[in-house]
Amino acid sequence: MKRKIILSATTLLLSFIGYSQECGKFKNGTFKFTDPKSKEVCIITRKDNIQTERMEKSDETYDFEIVWIDDCTYTVTPTPATAQRKPDVTKPGVMTVKITKTKKDSYTQKVTIATDPKFSRVDEVFVAEEKK
Repeated sequence: MKRKIILSATTLLLSFIGYSQECGKFKNGTFKFTDPKSKEVCIITRKDNIQTERMEKSDETYDFEIVWIDDCTYTVTPTPATAQRKPDVTKPGVMTVKITKTKKDSYTQKVTIATDPKFSRVDEVFVAEEKK
């Protein structure tokens, strides 16, 4: 019995170590997902601490400051310029994004908002080829 518990604990620990290393490949790059409400494709470009978002059929962009809490979790806050230009993007408050599962070319994210405990959204986000 002890052996099973030790083996289970070791397996669990090793899975967390491997898991956290997989999130790093999604810190920078271009990604896309389908918005569940509008069914439109959202394009995300993330570089360092700035994330730019736009809907695929629009030229309007929104910039956000991101702060990585750990390898798989970050917060998203509109930049002052975006907040001034589009005040409605500040209404939800700071969003927290947790990468819960990774694959070769995609990850699953869970988005929550501190000021709205009932809000929770899960999306699969895909690596997008950057247009040159």
